[in-house]
Amino acid sequence: MSKYESPKYHIIKREGSIEIRHYDAFSTTAIGESDLSGYEGFGLLFSYISGNNKPQEKISMTVPVINEFEPNQMTMEFVVPNKYYGNIPEPINPRLITKNYPAHFAAAIIFSWGTSKRRVEKMKLHLQNWLSINNILTAGSFRLARYNPPFSLPFLRTNEIIVSIEYQD
Repeated sequence: MSKYESPKYHIIKREGSIEIRHYDAFSTTAIGESDLSGYEGFGLLFSYISGNNKPQEKISMTVPVINEFEPNQMTMEFVVPNKYYGNIPEPINPRLITKNYPAHFAAAIIFSWGTSKRRVEKMKLHLQNWLSINNILTAGSFRLARYNPPFSLPFLRTNEIIVSIEYQD
């Protein structure tokens, strides 16, 4: 999908734009955000991968940029390259945290165009309905994954709504 590293997964099942996946463990560096534009958070995360971390090491850009929708807040997250797994460079900025995602099953709906709040909610509802019809329970917060820079043409963008699920392979 991209020239950039992303979390590794394999597809268990595909139905239209919805996939059931099994993800390998991965980590992110995250910051709390108030809305999907995330300009401040993006800048702080970009500073982190540009060397504003304890070893002052430049870290490769990865995809997707993730927003996790938690009950009282939202995060913006950059995926940490797999070579750092278990030894992630510590952020200097105390607002940045490391999040670890263990190996897990997830459901994803893939869509293009924009990621307005209305569009994201529509895709989330579509995925929730599909999971309900298929008797699959969610096991965590919904996440928005964006794979393209904001200046990409909207019809060429790849976005996903992802949620961890209880699933037996």
